[in-house]
Amino acid sequence: MPSNYVFIDRDKVVMIFIKYRCKLADCKSKENQKREFLNTDSLSKRKKAKRNELYDMFPSRKHWCNIGEINRNALDTSARNERRLKLTYLKAKKNNSQKDWYLLLCKKADAVVKIATSNEGMIPAPRISVIEKKRKPQQKKIIYRPVCSFPLIQKIIFSLLNKYLTRLFNDYFYDCSYAFRMPSKGKHLLQHLNAVEAVRDYRCRHLNKSLYVAECDMQKFYDTISHRVIKTRFALMLQWAKKQGKISNKDIERIGYWFWTYIDCFNFLENVFVYNRKPPTDPFWGKEKCPDHFTRVIEWVDKKDLNYKLARKRKGYVGVPQGGALSGLIANIVMHFVDNCVLREIQKRDILYCRFCDDMILIGENKDEVKTIFDCYYKAISKSHLIPHPNKDIKINKMKEFWEGKTRGPYEWGEKGHDVYPWITFVGFDFNWKGNLRIRRPSFQRHIAKQTKIANELLLPYEQGGIKPRYCAATVLNSLKSRLIATSVGHVSLRNFRGNPNIRSWMSAFSILDKNHWSTQQLRELDKHRMVVIARTKKRLAKIECSSLSKLASYDNDPDSFFIYMGCPYSYYGQCFNY
Repeated sequence: MPSNYVFIDRDKVVMIFIKYRCKLADCKSKENQKREFLNTDSLSKRKKAKRNELYDMFPSRKHWCNIGEINRNALDTSARNERRLKLTYLKAKKNNSQKDWYLLLCKKADAVVKIATSNEGMIPAPRISVIEKKRKPQQKKIIYRPVCSFPLIQKIIFSLLNKYLTRLFNDYFYDCSYAFRMPSKGKHLLQHLNAVEAVRDYRCRHLNKSLYVAECDMQKFYDTISHRVIKTRFALMLQWAKKQGKISNKDIERIGYWFWTYIDCFNFLENVFVYNRKPPTDPFWGKEKCPDHFTRVIEWVDKKDLNYKLARKRKGYVGVPQGGALSGLIANIVMHFVDNCVLREIQKRDILYCRFCDDMILIGENKDEVKTIFDCYYKAISKSHLIPHPNKDIKINKMKEFWEGKTRGPYEWGEKGHDVYPWITFVGFDFNWKGNLRIRRPSFQRHIAKQTKIANELLLPYEQGGIKPRYCAATVLNSLKSRLIATSVGHVSLRNFRGNPNIRSWMSAFSILDKNHWSTQQLRELDKHRMVVIARTKKRLAKIECSSLSKLASYDNDPDSFFIYMGCPYSYYGQCFNY
């Protein structure tokens, strides 16, 4: 079905369907991996899940087009599946196929286009779920982060709208804004790496000098965005695009309708914050049991900064759906006008200003100049009705207190001295006074915990559920090794480890680490801990009765199976520094 609107048509909708079909395949694969090692007796008791309609909209896997050995070896599993399904659809389209799957796919895609190009009224508020963020044992409190999800049709429309608007507005955003931007040549696909390189390059240009740093982070950024502010600024940017001939009045009307619908369907205080009234035992909070006398809450800003009644009076409706397709674009639209104020104040001064969504860092040689720019930033976000974390004086007894700071500065960044700090942090990296990088400690610790979690997910059904393994201990152990490798460096093999971007792995997020004492120690520690997890798993498996005793391996006679070195391509250290 052809469309008269620039942001949506049948082919674009089908490409989104393909992405969701591949995500469904990934989820199914992970579920099968977990169930594969359970005894078949326990599997027979499980209820069959309802078949997803996406399966009927595409042919069975054996009828997907092949992409050739070169492409197959160069791409990871998800990218291969997407490429194969795309070629399968284009081939069917070219041949005017009459197969059931193709006709159903076109029918569903046309239905989405029809909804997107007609006025269907207000859509319902998104479904709210929560993810545990952190625990505060001293306060007996568990903090949760709300996540919003829309029905599939609305999700597709918002996804295509976001893709179009991101491309439309990309040239208006400044280079100092690094999050949720269009990919560009010569830049990293993972956009936080571009921000890291900017900070590192600035530090390297000012070696042997003390610099002054100011940082700022918002309180509940997405939950406090004013509907008035975002609507006003979005309308203004649409007018800029119209004056330059980038968009027609007809498209403005349709795009504005869906953007307004996305904003108006959600209000944090009414759609999310009210869930704090639910008791800790309510199913809304998840299946995990709540410890006695603990409360479960979704936090908002500190009442000292803005109470709820004042919020309604000052800001009107507040909040945009976290997890929604347009939320990243909304952040850039709101903060673009803040960037404009800051850059006009900086002018030609040698000051670095970087912003990644709501995280900001200022670096300069002159403390007074940095403070002036920082004050300008504060005024600009105040006009945007945003609430930063309070800027408190840095008075610390331990460095742990320094790392926990949200908004601070200006403070001196140098090698040593009174009130001089050798390390700063930004977007998951730590930078020292020489421009060396290391992984930020919370990120490092979370990944260490994830390695243990992967092993527990595999073994706990045996240890606590009374379920026997389907295979022998050696098979279970080898499966764990493969999962840990895939989590760390991705689905690499000895055929394609060189030059494989593998952007879906954890290590790819830190691929620009330079080889120094701190980063080397961290990566070797990750490799070591991964082998420790495998060794502990081996001991735990020895206590579990296996279903297939004939396949049971004798570890006592094979000490090499205790620690197996899989090779440099499979290690954190090797992937980062050797390849």
